Amino acid sequence: MNFVEVITKDIVADTFCSFAEQIEADPRGTLHQVESVLKSLYVRYGNDWTGRGIVGDSTQEAAIAGLEAVRAECLARIENGTKQ
Repeated sequence: MNFVEVITKDIVADTFCSFAEQIEADPRGTLHQVESVLKSLYVRYGNDWTGRGIVGDSTQEAAIAGLEAVRAECLARIENGTKQ
């Protein structure tokens, strides 16, 4: 595994873990928070006219992937009726 793959894996895992308690306690509130952050990250990702490079792009993509995983977990819990 190369440096970028390791960093990507760590960012995705750490992002999901940092929201674990919030998902458990309030999936709807967490969903709202994560969707707001994702919206700004997608805009920032599209604004790359200066060129972030492979490391910058990879960390940005990993943050988005981690938050999308959090979003998916929130949606699953809401759909299943957990902690509404």
